[in-house]
Amino acid sequence: MDLELNAVNGVTSILVWSLFPIIISYVSLKSIVFRKVVEGTPTTFIKDGKILEENLKREKYTIDELMEQLRKKDVFYVNDVEFATLETNGEFSILLKKEKQPVRWGDLFGAGQKVKLPQTIIIDGNFIKEAIYEMGYSLEWLKTQLQQRESTVEEVFFGQVDHLGNLYLDYYKDRFIEKGKNNSES
Repeated sequence: MDLELNAVNGVTSILVWSLFPIIISYVSLKSIVFRKVVEGTPTTFIKDGKILEENLKREKYTIDELMEQLRKKDVFYVNDVEFATLETNGEFSILLKKEKQPVRWGDLFGAGQKVKLPQTIIIDGNFIKEAIYEMGYSLEWLKTQLQQRESTVEEVFFGQVDHLGNLYLDYYKDRFIEKGKNNSES
C-alpha cells in the first residue's frame, strides 16, 4: 500500500506465510516426534468409568465441561464410559462399556452377509456394461427387466441395481408416475 516500500518485501512475506504451513504439514507427515510436538497427543479423561482428574487439570477442563461433552454424546452416567478422550483437534471421543453399547447386527447374528455397493448400470439412456457384469448380471437380464416395465434404455435417465438384484430406474419423463405406477419397482 505504501509506494515507498519495496515490492520484493511484500512478495517475500507472502511466500513465507504461504510456504510455512506446507512445510509444517510435510514435516509432520514424515516425523512422528515432530507431529507430536506440533499437533499434540490425545488426552484420556475417563478410563474404566473413572475420571482422571490430573488430565482434566493439565488440559484446563472443568468437570462441568466434561459433563457437557458427555451429554452432547447422549451419555449421562460417567460409569457407562470405558474411555473418553479429548482429541488433538478438540473433538471429544467416547467409547461406552460393552454392556452399554447399542446392539448391532453382528452382536445378534454374527458377521452377516457382506453387502456390495449399488452399481449404476444406466446413465443418460446408455448401458454401463462393465458395472452390469461386475454385479454378476448380464445385458440380457437388464433388457428383460426393462421389457417387464414396458421401457427402453433410451427412456431411462438413471438406473441402479443393488446386491439383491433390486432395480431402480429414473426416467427422463416420469411417465409411470403419471399413470399411477411406481418408477422404482424392484
